[in-house]
Amino acid sequence: MFLHPEQRDYAERRRLGPFRLSGGAGTGKTVVLIHRARSLARANPDARILVTTYTRNLADALKADLLRLDPSIVLALKLGEPGVFVTGIDAVAAAVLRDASDLSGAAREVLGVDAAGVAKRTNKNEWTDALESAGQNLPTDARSVPFLQAEYALIVLPNRITSREEYWKARRPGRGVKLDRAKRSAVWDVVETYRRRSRLDGSIDFEEAPALAAAALERSGQHLCDHVLVDEGQDLTPTRWQLLRALVESGPDDLFIAEDSQQRIYGRQVVLGRYGIGIVGRSRRLTLNYRTTAENLAFAVGVLSGASFTDVENTEAVSAGYRSARRGPEPLLIGTETVSEELQAAADLVAGWLNDGLEPETVAVLTRDQRQRHFVMEGLRERGVQAREVDAGEAGVGLPLVMTMHRAKGTEFSNVLLFGLGARAMPSPVATKGLTDSDLEDALLRERSLLYVAATRARDQLACTWNGERTRLLPEAAEH
Repeated sequence: MFLHPEQRDYAERRRLGPFRLSGGAGTGKTVVLIHRARSLARANPDARILVTTYTRNLADALKADLLRLDPSIVLALKLGEPGVFVTGIDAVAAAVLRDASDLSGAAREVLGVDAAGVAKRTNKNEWTDALESAGQNLPTDARSVPFLQAEYALIVLPNRITSREEYWKARRPGRGVKLDRAKRSAVWDVVETYRRRSRLDGSIDFEEAPALAAAALERSGQHLCDHVLVDEGQDLTPTRWQLLRALVESGPDDLFIAEDSQQRIYGRQVVLGRYGIGIVGRSRRLTLNYRTTAENLAFAVGVLSGASFTDVENTEAVSAGYRSARRGPEPLLIGTETVSEELQAAADLVAGWLNDGLEPETVAVLTRDQRQRHFVMEGLRERGVQAREVDAGEAGVGLPLVMTMHRAKGTEFSNVLLFGLGARAMPSPVATKGLTDSDLEDALLRERSLLYVAATRARDQLACTWNGERTRLLPEAAEH
């Protein structure tokens, strides 16, 4: 409900074009975005306003917060209607494709085919099958599914490459692996195989869908929105940015982007200027943290130390200058010898917090992945601590919560325990396996960002546990 005068200016001042608001976790970017949506709706009740983000859970939270701020606000029921429409970006792409009258031109432009099935998403194993079928001539540093997926999402699709000759000529900034003509031909063999298998299956993947939707809107000349507001913009990929650009005509108050490149836990680094979104000179940064204590903030910023982050303007993203509005206890760092001991430490912590009078739903245990989440749930139950395992949907009340660090994005709690911060679990072996040097560096940045996001969910007490050797991602100065 409260806005600092600086935040109010960002929420209410009209802009001549796209505007970017950056800032560390807890600085109020989302609060400003919600207030801005209400301000635009009040200024013009007939305006078509889209509020969107990468994940469905966060989109649901945005809608709930918007209604909490102003229960009288008019929510649109579908994309393109007057009012505020709140949904995830992939749902936006699906809506555009579903309502398009003719996708043949877009399919030719993006995929090089006359038609493509748009109701079904491609099986995740198709890249593996395409690599095994057509990847015999690939160079070693390009012979992996993560490399091929990234090449497709960052180079092929946003440039709408449909032929081998076009791929030979394409610029590949930031990809790390150098490819001459012969190597590009080998990559293209796999891309062609992947596309052919997907078309036979009547499907498109989650990167192709927004690419097709953007092309369809561009070809129709139709703009479905008057204003587009994007939360957690650092997680969006090139084709999703192309879709957002196509949804709204260039002009005053067209795009408002809240992002923090140091919280990028999904997509790869993107430069917005390459996709028709010029924000040079229209970018500001928030530095006052309203959520976490100074002690927790210092710990979280320490996770980022030693790593170099690049923002959506292709400049260095810095954490210097961030400060907290309040003080609190130092983070608790608990190393154990065995996983059983770590589970007991977690149970003791959660039980102690509840005995201190905390509301159960303000206590959260965060894990690196779903398998570990379920393991922790069982471990707490066996030790007499009841909790609720959270995946999709509402978190609920009445019990402490156990969720993945990814699921915790956009949430906050009084006390947070980060479980399983051992060297064997984080960085995740699954997330870093078989990557090229360039893609591995980017994956390690995302692992740092994930731990940073998780650490900044705590308002008051932050605790970390591990068994054996602790992860190298923890700040070197942190002692237990």
